[in-house]
Amino acid sequence: MPFEDDCALAGDIEIVRVLVDRSWCTKNDDGTERPSSIAFLDSLNEVSCFILNETNLSLIADRFPDKKIAIVTVAAAREAGFIVARDPDGGGGIPGHVVLVQRSAPLESKQHVRLTRQLAKNGRVSGLSQAAQ
Repeated sequence: MPFEDDCALAGDIEIVRVLVDRSWCTKNDDGTERPSSIAFLDSLNEVSCFILNETNLSLIADRFPDKKIAIVTVAAAREAGFIVARDPDGGGGIPGHVVLVQRSAPLESKQHVRLTRQLAKNGRVSGLSQAAQ
């Protein structure tokens, strides 16, 4: 069954993406970290994330020890052409699981990569263990 955009999720609601690979994080000119565009690329076009205020960061930290998270807003995801679809069957039992699906650009196209870069530039990075406290 295809994912459907959850219009109840809007605006400044924050979404977290676990940065499972070091290459999924980069630095801004001022030295702060932000997610890299690769963090929002997925071969199936289903980027696994969690709604920050609905999830349990301690459970995520237990599953992904010593990892960082990218934080973006629902508005930034939508501006970059993604839908935000609830996925209660995903997330391995961790609540608040959603999937970002790029609908405005063909998968693996230059435009798709450009839009993931746009989303990444609007994100920030936090240590997962710090955020869970």
